[in-house]
Amino acid sequence: MSGSWPRRFSAYRPGPLGRNTLMGSGGLVLRAVIQAIYLLVVSRWLGASDFGLFAGSVAVAAIVAPLANWGTPLLLTRHVARNPESSRAMWATALSQTGRVGGLLSVLVLALAGFVLREHVGLWAMALVVVAELILVPATQAATSQCFALERGMAGSISICLVPAGRVLAAVAMLAAGLDGSPGHAAIAHFVGSLGGLAAALVLVAIVDGWPAWSRRMRTGPATREGTPYAIGGLVGTSYLELDKVLMLQLLGAAIVGPYTAGFRVVGVLVMPIAALIGATLPRLMALHQTSGQARTYRAVLVSAVGYGLLASLATLALSPFVPALFGPGYEDTARYVQWLSPWPLLYALHHSAASALTASDRQGQRIRIESAGLGIAIVLNVVLLPKLGAAGAVVALLATEAVVALMCWKVVSGRKPRQA
Repeated sequence: MSGSWPRRFSAYRPGPLGRNTLMGSGGLVLRAVIQAIYLLVVSRWLGASDFGLFAGSVAVAAIVAPLANWGTPLLLTRHVARNPESSRAMWATALSQTGRVGGLLSVLVLALAGFVLREHVGLWAMALVVVAELILVPATQAATSQCFALERGMAGSISICLVPAGRVLAAVAMLAAGLDGSPGHAAIAHFVGSLGGLAAALVLVAIVDGWPAWSRRMRTGPATREGTPYAIGGLVGTSYLELDKVLMLQLLGAAIVGPYTAGFRVVGVLVMPIAALIGATLPRLMALHQTSGQARTYRAVLVSAVGYGLLASLATLALSPFVPALFGPGYEDTARYVQWLSPWPLLYALHHSAASALTASDRQGQRIRIESAGLGIAIVLNVVLLPKLGAAGAVVALLATEAVVALMCWKVVSGRKPRQA
């Protein structure tokens, strides 16, 4: 027996789930690297204050971005995982819903910026940012979901990287052209890169699965009803990550938002593989609903996510002293923010691994209620703590929200086991 395990190990080949998870994680790691490059290029190009103004303006649109495709990435995942023949019809559904809902949200966010918010980039630049975040990026996210739902992990990994790669190329091209660093020029690079990423994603899905089957797409009414739980779930499950920057810009000013956002994005790069793992395995968890296989798969996801989250938290502490040197003058406080945010990857892993179990088990309503409470906690804590503690208040609000939501999700998950096949 002692000599048999090396042969078994060398002969092991991962199945579709393992391959998609590995490719999805690899794609997110590559995307993290590309986004880190984009962060460094734009933050150094603009300087701390202008970067804070640009980042805070992007966050205004990012808060409502989960509504822009009205839950169709998860709706698509659920339908395609259970009936692969519906893939092209669901792809058309995702694109039509994104155009419809994202367009409406774009108008509303621009009106909010024009009449309510005190601090933001100019309205033309804001329009470019809003269209990128609420139409172009959500449509590209649907393309990624399409690839992973079809268990085409390599294509999904490529799709994940297309928008950030396009933004890097656009920003570098503008730098090479000698354009000065301003929020307006950054908005142009943001839009052009996002547009190029979506164009490439459309071609990629056409190669993998074909063009959208517009005649077979879901009607607007059913697609809207079925997507509503996922849209609301996406809003309450991710918007808490961006609202601090919007409130900080309005209450404290761009000079503080810039260094804080740089630190937040650095830690966010380390969080991405957790999102990759959960995103790559969610289609299989949905397909295995109400079987013992779902429980086994979920345990593997949980151990991997939490184990990585712990390592990422430790890596955050180790990297923090070197961060200001990467960003340059004006970012001296970023090291302190990175240190404070070091528990976030572990808390994020606990939160989202438990929340994904609720989604995969058709308990999205319970997830929405829990994460809605978390969003409310985040809003209250930021409003109360930002004027008193500055950026430290945003860190406290984020970590407290993740901890409370993780605890509530785990309580629900542990209280109800999936039925055996």
